[in-house]
Amino acid sequence: MTAEPPNPARPSGPASAEPPLVRTSGSPRGRGRQYGAAARERVQLSLENYERMYAHFAEVDWRAATALAETFVPVIEEFNADHLEEMAGIADGAGVSFADILALNLRTEILFSARARTAGAPPAECTVFADLRGPDPIVGQNWDWQPFAHRTIVILQTEPTNGPRWVSVVEAGLLAKFGMNSAGLTVLTNALVSSVDRGRPGVPYHLLLRALLESESMAAAEETLRSANRSSSANYLLAAEGRAVDLEARPGGPAELARRAITPGTLYVHTNHFTSPETAFGTPAADHGPDVFPDTHARHTRATTLARAMPYPSVAAWQEVLRDHDNHPESICCHPDPAAAEPNRSSTVASTIIEPDRRTMHLTLGNPCTTARVTYAYRDFFKGRG
Repeated sequence: MTAEPPNPARPSGPASAEPPLVRTSGSPRGRGRQYGAAARERVQLSLENYERMYAHFAEVDWRAATALAETFVPVIEEFNADHLEEMAGIADGAGVSFADILALNLRTEILFSARARTAGAPPAECTVFADLRGPDPIVGQNWDWQPFAHRTIVILQTEPTNGPRWVSVVEAGLLAKFGMNSAGLTVLTNALVSSVDRGRPGVPYHLLLRALLESESMAAAEETLRSANRSSSANYLLAAEGRAVDLEARPGGPAELARRAITPGTLYVHTNHFTSPETAFGTPAADHGPDVFPDTHARHTRATTLARAMPYPSVAAWQEVLRDHDNHPESICCHPDPAAAEPNRSSTVASTIIEPDRRTMHLTLGNPCTTARVTYAYRDFFKGRG
């Protein structure tokens, strides 16, 4: 594939279609307008699909969803008012309301709340890994979600006025998902669900992901997670400077965060269930991950087994793991189950393998078993060239 000349991160390798790139720079409001305008159709498609999902899984119509989202504004303003500015800019650029964009960015808080779990939370499966057994770390994940996200995903490349440059692969209209930044930090993630996930006002999951990508170091990213009054459970895998750390979080503050250092020479895999002991958290809670994501333990075992069998850790070897179809269709490489009702289907939307020290992202938009991998070398972009 040949990259567009203006693209500062030069992709290489064949692909079925040009990835949707959105480039933003400047102030939060200005970046938001650029993002919303460039991804207008995809943002509107995101809103249409989440309106249906909120109604189906959480039994919440869009008016109620936006009203709920508004209750999060004071917490978000205290956490990072720039995020509110950027969401307002996205709304301006996309021709929708601020409340629409805010409700979109609260999708985790709405869809995995207690009310949604009672109605039936949506299926989603993510497998993340950190492989520190070779001379250079290799990290990555399959991000699995509703099939409509194949048509809403964008690659967001941002040059803020202040702070590190960063790139994120994300659904149009959301502030961030997984990605990496010019400070050398990589951010990967899994959904987790516990009995204390109630959708109460706190810092939303996707805004936390964005704050992590804005961090100047791994230590700063960890402090962001510790100090935030988090609204949702989630797993965060951070990599930088030849090392990695995994943090399992429940709603709340520092007492509800379990940290695990991933040491050089080791392999780490995480799926959609808690692995930390109950004593690591301040509040007792039940892990609903195996109920919401019934294949989580099988994927964890399968990915770990395949990785341990590698003769040598490499991008190519991990590509094969992320393509694996054991227990198909609910496999590491996830495919929609034709026997399931449409709202209950899930698919691998994106697959990434990242070499943090090289500032390189190998990305597949779609199932890695059928879609070609594209390599993005971000070193020059992160240095401010290109």
